[in-house]
Amino acid sequence: MRTKTNRFLNIILALAVLVSMQMACGADAEVPAEANATDEAPSQPDETTSEVNPAVEGKPGTWLVMMYQNADDEVLEEDIFIDLNEAEIVGSTDQVTIVSQIDRYNGAFEGDGDWTSTKRYLVTQDDDLETINSQELEDLGEMDSGDSNTLVEFATWAINTYPADNYILILSDHGAGWSGGWNDNDPVENSSFTMQNIDDALGTIITDTGIDAFELVGFDACLMGQLEVMSAIAPHARYAVGSEETEPSLGWAYASFLTALNENTAMSGGDLGQVIVESYLSQDFRITDDNARNIFAGGDFSAESVAADLIKGSTLSVVDLKEVQNLNAAVNELAIALTAVDQDMVAEARAYAQSYESVFGDDVPPSYIDLGHFVDLLLSNTDDPNLVQAAENVKSTLAQTVTSEMHGDERPGSSGLTIYFPNSDLYDGTFGNSPAYGIQYSAFIGRFATASLWDDFLTYHYTGETFDPAAADLAVLTPAQSAQTDFTQAVEESAPQENAAVVAPGAGEITIAPIEVSASEIGPDETVTLSTEISGTNVGYIYYYVSFYDVESDSYLTADQGFIGAETTKEIGGVYYPDWGEDTVIPFEYDWEPTLFFMSDGNEANDQFAFFEPSVYGVDAKDDIYSVRGIFKYADSDSEIDAVMEFNGDGKMQNIFGFNGENGAGAPREITPQPGDTFTIIEQWLDFDQNPEGEFVDYTGGTMTFGEKDFEMVAYYAYSGDYTLGIIVTDLNGNSVTEYVEVTVTE
Repeated sequence: MRTKTNRFLNIILALAVLVSMQMACGADAEVPAEANATDEAPSQPDETTSEVNPAVEGKPGTWLVMMYQNADDEVLEEDIFIDLNEAEIVGSTDQVTIVSQIDRYNGAFEGDGDWTSTKRYLVTQDDDLETINSQELEDLGEMDSGDSNTLVEFATWAINTYPADNYILILSDHGAGWSGGWNDNDPVENSSFTMQNIDDALGTIITDTGIDAFELVGFDACLMGQLEVMSAIAPHARYAVGSEETEPSLGWAYASFLTALNENTAMSGGDLGQVIVESYLSQDFRITDDNARNIFAGGDFSAESVAADLIKGSTLSVVDLKEVQNLNAAVNELAIALTAVDQDMVAEARAYAQSYESVFGDDVPPSYIDLGHFVDLLLSNTDDPNLVQAAENVKSTLAQTVTSEMHGDERPGSSGLTIYFPNSDLYDGTFGNSPAYGIQYSAFIGRFATASLWDDFLTYHYTGETFDPAAADLAVLTPAQSAQTDFTQAVEESAPQENAAVVAPGAGEITIAPIEVSASEIGPDETVTLSTEISGTNVGYIYYYVSFYDVESDSYLTADQGFIGAETTKEIGGVYYPDWGEDTVIPFEYDWEPTLFFMSDGNEANDQFAFFEPSVYGVDAKDDIYSVRGIFKYADSDSEIDAVMEFNGDGKMQNIFGFNGENGAGAPREITPQPGDTFTIIEQWLDFDQNPEGEFVDYTGGTMTFGEKDFEMVAYYAYSGDYTLGIIVTDLNGNSVTEYVEVTVTE
């Protein structure tokens, strides 16, 4: 059985620190002379220019790049500010006009005078990443960038002021897939876009300006590479760019793709999207420029090593939006075919499909799954001819829809677009008229709900309610229906009936026999063997669990947890998952060495205990991924951000994500920590103060300060005392069954 890295490889109190960034230095970005020519940049319009007839078209071959930059956020303010500065590396020309509306945060990043209002700029060329030297057109004061009317006003102003032949709209901030994003707490608390808001806003912009469509809509944000998202914008644009996974703090490589656009203004939005994908991260100015890279990475690292470290968990895709109608038609056929097969098999494909960061917290399995990988899992488990045909059709249509994509080695099952497939609890919390999560899936993506049978299938999967195969209206995805905003009927039809019973395909009637141990008392350098039998079906993952009893507080500290590997591990598309066989009884043995794990910066005196929770199952233990919950704090800020830090099975820190919600919920964004920033570890304790049956409570633990070295996971001999050792078995719906035994570790 596998566990985390063997403690005897680490046990001399601390491992050698992570050497995270190596390899040869890459070349600096080159900006052609013509892209730097400020004398060709359009001048500020006079007062009459804003009244240009909306039907007036720009000169052939011209482009207007509109950057809607909601930087009114502590995590992203500096990075979005630098994105604007990267656009200045190129600047506007007579063929390509670049405008920005940037809303800054009151606090956090203090650069460039630390102004906190919302400003509009005509982006002009300069080489300074620290100051915005573009032509300031207007200071709007504090705007609500989470109000879609603010987006409409910006884009309408920009199009009327700088008419062009091609229009690009780039939306930058936190993204959260179908649930939206673009949060802004100033001046209105908890203001944000839903995906329906974005759909409506784009339709209004097209109607008010008279343009036929955006050439490209780009989401420089997390988790927006989703079929629901692309369906919402399909009538309004020709191409789109979005990421299935979270984005690193760098965002897109603005100087690189804007240079390419200036060099070839005859390209299409699809061509430009491909450049955006190909230049993503590896050609970012903060990677290719030596000085900018050293500031960003916090040391003298090569361009190749920094880019490689960022790319491994990243994704980005280009979508041909005219193909979205065909892809939805194929998914509708799949939804119909899925109703005729075993729903436990469907639940297994959902459970093991390539998944991405959850926006709904840590207490439910990830629900954004890769569409192509899900289909591959279905194909591996079925010989139903209708399902095989429908699944193959989805695969071929998806390949035509996603014209270009990239994904790192840590997201091997990525094919370009995700789809929402929650487990039963999350379904219950995001469907119906009074969803527990406060957001209703179908209402947030009304256009998709109208065109698709997927939401209807989810209701069938979890309630058994049938649906009309002819109910989908694919016409709403066409430009002719761009102005449509009322999708009430589809939303109502996909909702479960009032008081409908939610079942859980993939749930298993799992039991664990009482655990037998080879010894009830062991020394710190000894091993105890746990033996039991697991009975039932639909077994998903099996974990070992360790808690330490603290006599003084009469509470149990959650001390350790890890995957138990199956004898057979399956692989589909580079994603691994356990195969427990066909037997309904699984004999089980596990050897536990008394070990606790700490977070280390290489200095033993700074080591802090942490609970490393398993999150990704690898081909073996070194490929597993573990996460530590905590609170991130910038060195120069009093604000605290809920965060999750990830480590691989070798104990190496991989990345850190900040969330704009609590307990790992809300829109995420990868954080690039700088020296002096801190991470306070969250500990989980089983308390009995308020509940005699016990309840898990979070407490703040030790604090780690970022320095020149990345953190790592190191092993220590376990404290002497009483331990509860457990076996946790989850089914394919995410439900868990546990069995425990007590063991004492002597001094």
